[in-house]
Amino acid sequence: MGRKFKITWGIAIALFLLTLSMNAQEQVQASVDKLYQVYKSNGVEAVLENYQKNNPNPAYQGLDEPLNILAYRLMQEENDLEAAKMLFQAQIDEYPQEANPYDSFSDVLLEMDKKDEAVKYIEKSLAIAEKHDHEQDDLIMEAGLAKIAILENRDKQLNFLIGNWNNETQVYQNGEVLNTTNSSNQISFDEAGSMLIVDHDTAENQACCKRVMVYNPLEDEFDVVFMRRNAPEGISSSKMKVKETGPDQYEIVESYLDDSNQQLRFKHDILKKDGSVKWAIYEETESGWNKSRTMNLTRKD
Repeated sequence: MGRKFKITWGIAIALFLLTLSMNAQEQVQASVDKLYQVYKSNGVEAVLENYQKNNPNPAYQGLDEPLNILAYRLMQEENDLEAAKMLFQAQIDEYPQEANPYDSFSDVLLEMDKKDEAVKYIEKSLAIAEKHDHEQDDLIMEAGLAKIAILENRDKQLNFLIGNWNNETQVYQNGEVLNTTNSSNQISFDEAGSMLIVDHDTAENQACCKRVMVYNPLEDEFDVVFMRRNAPEGISSSKMKVKETGPDQYEIVESYLDDSNQQLRFKHDILKKDGSVKWAIYEETESGWNKSRTMNLTRKD
């Protein structure tokens, strides 16, 4: 009886909290809809006057701030960037110690193609969010870092690899070439354009393995999954940090845990040329970086 009562009471509390959440969302949406009608009838300045007089909850509501939601609606449905800018600025004036108003303001600046100015607001947002310990600030951090990475094309550092390649690979042991093999790589983006996919085929055009790479803006590195088709435990993951070391030259430091939970590191030195890529891979050992293989990639198309 007691256990049943506790379960029933727990369900009742959960339903009560869910109802509160739904009611709060409905109230916010109702407020946004009213402000939108004011905008349609009398313009954005009337929206600000109405909001200042009738705002039922002056405490900061985070991502549920009515002006914030309305501003994005005006950007998306009305393409009224100036009005959205005014609303985002009002949020900054009202809540200068919160991160999201600055992040939102950067979005309208990006739509206006004011990239340098937008970066300043993203950096301001990141500086504030970093000092807070709230879930929404973690989301703002991730969004801000992602936007800066995209603006600086850090997520596209390896885009020159897109295409079909012949791959001559040499494996080294103790500084000497152990063997040479030929294969092919087909490198592409997924439909959403967020994952770099590398399909490895043998010289006989048999599918061998697949590598999927996703840029992680929080760590400024690529999260990588490698799948070998014919191995029962053929899935491994690693992280790759890419650095441009010179004109058409890149260095990648790759790290992962082996089956013994020991961290291994590899260094990739890449030289891009017209229609070809020279790629050398070094394994970290106690004596330093030892060459483990080279790849000579030449374009098929």
